[in-house]
Amino acid sequence: MDQSAVIQQHIDQLVAHLQQEGILDEQFQQLMQLQDDSNPDFVSEVVQLYFEDSVGKIERMGQIASSSSAPPNFNELDGLVHQFKGSSASLGAQMLAQLCIKLRECCQTQNQQGCLMLLSQIQSAYDLLKSKLDLFMQLEGKRKMALSGL
Repeated sequence: MDQSAVIQQHIDQLVAHLQQEGILDEQFQQLMQLQDDSNPDFVSEVVQLYFEDSVGKIERMGQIASSSSAPPNFNELDGLVHQFKGSSASLGAQMLAQLCIKLRECCQTQNQQGCLMLLSQIQSAYDLLKSKLDLFMQLEGKRKMALSGL
């Protein structure tokens, strides 16, 4: 088996493991199937855009939820959570999407403590996803290098 096939096998095992843990769902595999010779960096680009977009959203959600001077703007928070849930679901980040659903429920009942607790869980789940997908991106880079014969 050539090096790129071995690396691809590691990528497939990583994704399967993340699905078993409930971190990713089949949507991520569907994204992987969209990648081909005409768009070899598709998944890496989607993952990178997701992370770039998510950092600001999570930070802003935390700022809104921890507002101490007045009740938080639950409508603004709910809108951000809705956007983050959509981008997480589109990526296949199942665990994050599920936490966002719970956070939206807390927004609708204006439960500030529940929001703060869930935001902490979202941050932890996001950090875990990022570390796992960083490994995925490293493997993708090695696979591309092996394919190009470097």
